[in-house]
Amino acid sequence: MPLEQTELLKKFAELVVEKNKIHNLTSAKTPEEFYKKHIKDCLASYVTIEKRLQKQIVDCGSGAGLPSIVWSIINPQLKIFSVDSNQKKIAFQKHIKRTFGLKNLHPVAARIQDFCPEETSSAIFKAFSSVKKGAQSLNRDAQFRNLFFLKKDDEKTQEEITDAGSLLYDYKRHKYISNKEKMLVVELYDSKNSNN
Repeated sequence: MPLEQTELLKKFAELVVEKNKIHNLTSAKTPEEFYKKHIKDCLASYVTIEKRLQKQIVDCGSGAGLPSIVWSIINPQLKIFSVDSNQKKIAFQKHIKRTFGLKNLHPVAARIQDFCPEETSSAIFKAFSSVKKGAQSLNRDAQFRNLFFLKKDDEKTQEEITDAGSLLYDYKRHKYISNKEKMLVVELYDSKNSNN
């Protein structure tokens, strides 16, 4: 990764922790902890599914901007809509967009149910309640090629996959390691748009 991107990611970690004193953005207490726990996970998950992503991405319930801000820094070719209903979190993301000059990042204050991208997209869920609720939350008119859930590779996630069984047209499990922890990207296909 180019040094410039690494510096931006470190600066992002600093700004999140600084703003966290005012807004509830993270449980991390230091920029180092935020970088290690969250940014490294976003980087590892991106490498795992990079070739499966559409050119347009919708980060659902993006919070502090994970993974949307991290991914927009490391791949300026992606067009990323970062959607969250919390106005303060979106205001923070807009501040990051201006500060870093991230032209490919589009923070949107909206409920994910109400957001409908014009182009075929990939939907990303990180720290979202469950696979089933995530899949059910999307606007039914939206053209999502695939849905990605960034999760721990554990029993709870397996239970979520089982619970979402009736919604799963097809899915794949993409395993990776982050901070010595087994992680998983669960990829679902929208039955309307799937050729898999």
